[in-house]
Amino acid sequence: MIVSISRELGAGGGTLGEALSQALNAALLDERWFFAQLTERYQFSSDYLQRRLEQPPKFGESLIATLARATALVPGASTLQMPDEQIIDAVRALVLETAQQGHVVVIGHGGVSMLGWRPTNIPVLSILLQAGKEWRVEQLARRYNIAPDEAARRVKSTDEARARYQQHYFNAHIYDCALYDLVLNTEVLGLENSVTLATTAVRALLPDYAAATSAESAAKST
Repeated sequence: MIVSISRELGAGGGTLGEALSQALNAALLDERWFFAQLTERYQFSSDYLQRRLEQPPKFGESLIATLARATALVPGASTLQMPDEQIIDAVRALVLETAQQGHVVVIGHGGVSMLGWRPTNIPVLSILLQAGKEWRVEQLARRYNIAPDEAARRVKSTDEARARYQQHYFNAHIYDCALYDLVLNTEVLGLENSVTLATTAVRALLPDYAAATSAESAAKST
């Protein structure tokens, strides 16, 4: 199974990802994991990844990419793939390869849109974490011991960048509820309750777990 977590900054994506990974004995594919795999296996430079992972292109880069694609449509021209798209393809390949070996929890990177919606023969649960901006700013400031103004700046810039990234590369809106199976407001529910709800939903979708739970319930009723 692939559990895909999209999140607003400060809404608790890392906390939920770690909890689900432990509960399901699943591989946690977070930023550090992708960074290590992409540098080691695909030889992307560390500096490039630090600037580009989950980041939309700047205006000039977007224009160049558009012109390059237009050139590639000319008869006889070879199909051109931009470096950022190579990263996305590499991320997708890593996720699917790891999911063939066992359950995985993926944080960010376009969610089910990056997967090409939902891959065949691999169940997917797509989750979105949201919370009020002021609450997220407070969470971020406390967690990283930074000033509220700096936390607010990071929340604003990161939210905007993730929305542009999703729109540019996958032609999808990150807050389109149709993309998700489960949308949780961590400010209202609290992180602990959000983890409990997400864990329950994931386990309910796992055939082995569901069968074991049904058998246990049947045994208790006899």
